[in-house]
Amino acid sequence: MIKLLKWPSLLKRILKTLLRQFGLEFTTLDQKFSKLFIVWSVKQQGLGLLIDKLRAIEPDVSDQQSSGKEAFNDYWELKRRALQAFQCKLMLKVVEGIGKGKITVVDIGDSAGTHMLYLKELTKEKYEIESIGVNLDPRAIEKIKARGQKAILCRAEDLDLVGQSIDLFTSFEMVEHLHNPALFFRRLAKKAHGNRMLITVPYLGKSRVGLHNIRTQVKTPYFAENEHIFELSPEDWKLLLLHSGWKVSYDEIYYQYPVGWLIISRLLAVFWRKRDYEGFWGAVLEKDTALSDLYQDWED
Repeated sequence: MIKLLKWPSLLKRILKTLLRQFGLEFTTLDQKFSKLFIVWSVKQQGLGLLIDKLRAIEPDVSDQQSSGKEAFNDYWELKRRALQAFQCKLMLKVVEGIGKGKITVVDIGDSAGTHMLYLKELTKEKYEIESIGVNLDPRAIEKIKARGQKAILCRAEDLDLVGQSIDLFTSFEMVEHLHNPALFFRRLAKKAHGNRMLITVPYLGKSRVGLHNIRTQVKTPYFAENEHIFELSPEDWKLLLLHSGWKVSYDEIYYQYPVGWLIISRLLAVFWRKRDYEGFWGAVLEKDTALSDLYQDWED
C-alpha cells in the first residue's frame, strides 16, 4: 500500500514519464505555468511598473547570489524581479517615513549590492543614501565593492556598528539562514544605534525546521546561503522579534500567485507550497526592548 505522503512524488514521476513520450520536459512546462501565475500575481499586487524600473536600473540579476547563474532563465528572472519589487516597495515606504535628506542604510545579508543600487536610484531626487552591505561570504563582498559600495565581511550575529548612527537596517531572506536569529536581533537591538529595520522571509502558514539539504540527503558541501535553519510563520516571527527587542509596526505578504480566486487560489497555494513557498512575508520593525529585557539570561 502506497502511503499518502508519497503520492505527490509518485504522480510527479508518472507525469514526467508521460511528458517525455510527447517530447516535452517536465521542468520546462512546470516553469511556464509557474511564470504565468507570477505574472498574474504581479498584476494583482500592482508591482509591474516597479519591476520595469528595476530592470532599467539593473538589466542583469542572474549573478546576484554567490551560487551563480546556473540554469537562470526567464522564469527565474521574473521570480527574482517580482520579489525584489516587493522588497523595494517596502524600502520606499520606510524611507519616506524617515523623511530626512541623508539616510544611512545597512543591508545585512547583502549578496551583491543590488537592493542598495535600486534604493539609491529610486530615491536620488529626494534622498542621499549611504549604504553598507554585510555578508560572511567574500564573494558577496567583492560584488558589493565592485558597485562602489561599502561592505563589511562578517557574520550577521557578530556585526559591530558601535558609534555609527544607522537610520535603517534591511535584511532580505537572511534571518532564516541563521542558527540563532533571536540572538542576532537581540544584539542588534542592544548594541546598534538604529531604531528601524525591514526584513523579508519566506511565508509559511505553519512553522518548521528547514534543513532541506539534510532532508534530501545532500552529500556535497554547501554554504549558508543554500540552507534554511528555521522557517517560521509570521505569528512565530512576531513572537521571536518581541522576545529579541523588536516589534512589528507594519507587515505585508507577497504571494507568488493570484489570491481571492476561491478554489483556484487554494489549489495554487498548495502548488506553491510544494514548489517552494506561497510567497514572502515583509515586516517593518521598531526597536522595543521592554519584553526582551525581562529575560535575564541573554548571551550579550
